[in-house]
Amino acid sequence: MYAVFPRLKLRVSLFALPAFFLTLYLEGPLPTLLLLTAALLHEGGHLLAMKAFSLPVRRVDLNPMGAVILYDDSLCSLAASGWVAFAGAGANLVALLICLPWGMRSPYLLFFILANGFLAFLNLLPWQALDGGKLLSCILSRHLPTEAAETTCRIVSRVTAMLLATLLLAMGRAAEFPLWYLLLSAILLATGFC
Repeated sequence: MYAVFPRLKLRVSLFALPAFFLTLYLEGPLPTLLLLTAALLHEGGHLLAMKAFSLPVRRVDLNPMGAVILYDDSLCSLAASGWVAFAGAGANLVALLICLPWGMRSPYLLFFILANGFLAFLNLLPWQALDGGKLLSCILSRHLPTEAAETTCRIVSRVTAMLLATLLLAMGRAAEFPLWYLLLSAILLATGFC
């Protein structure tokens, strides 16, 4: 369920605003602002790469887990599509590296560094629903037939999701917080199997 703003090429999930207020309530205003800034840097990286390859934006979807920028990837090469997929995490890594020398001076700057690192790591996981899956698909498509590349990407996506979920479950058991890790594992498995 989305609120649609056709002139802005924007769709906003009806759950995005409650997720924002929940984050605001749980984390406070400054960490929420820093997390949103890291997310905007990520999406800005994608937009910058799209602009560099002259790819028009079809639509932006905002949902509780982030944003999805849709463009017509049939208009670009595999290399361009790969760069667009990497550009979001690349922007987060650049922000992380720029802020790293001053990270210990402020807990909020450290939070911003960690948020950028987390977004880069998460989005580079080779899962089909994430940028890393798109990047892996682009790389494999250069060396394999399309169907074989998609099958390989799907297998890698599922295997890495199961490995990470298993690791989180083991950590949850060791830390005696199984419910939290179980929930996170379920989310990761769902994302990896998309």
